Amino acid sequence: MSDRKLDNKTSDPLLKVLTAHYKALVSAGSDERVLRQYAALLRFLKSGNAPKFLQEPVHAKHTEMPGLFTLNDRALISVSLDQIDKFLSDERLTRKDLERIAIQRFSVPHGSMRSFSNRQLLVDKIRTLIDNERTHETIGEVARGQTKQS
Repeated sequence: MSDRKLDNKTSDPLLKVLTAHYKALVSAGSDERVLRQYAALLRFLKSGNAPKFLQEPVHAKHTEMPGLFTLNDRALISVSLDQIDKFLSDERLTRKDLERIAIQRFSVPHGSMRSFSNRQLLVDKIRTLIDNERTHETIGEVARGQTKQS
């Protein structure tokens, strides 16, 4: 797949992340078979024929986090990592709100919530996820910087 096709300006955050990841794999000289399969996946997702589970439900729920903010699930996905980190320090944030952040923003499986027996374990898990996402962003920036210099 040509980089021109992958440069499609799309408003879908998932496609942007997947496209950037594909480009990083290309830059890293990944296995050609994996690149072909990844490119096929991106073409499928961009075609509009993607399964419904990837699409935002029309009736996205609004949940209030006491005294902090009201966000639907789509807005929660785009909240900055710094903002989420600030929310974690607020004791008014309920466990249910923390679970929603973990599930919606970081794609933690709903069933794994019971493995975090107390609020602090869940807060620590979300902070780890924030650190991991920041690390991935840095790696992507470095990879893109090396591509420009080449």
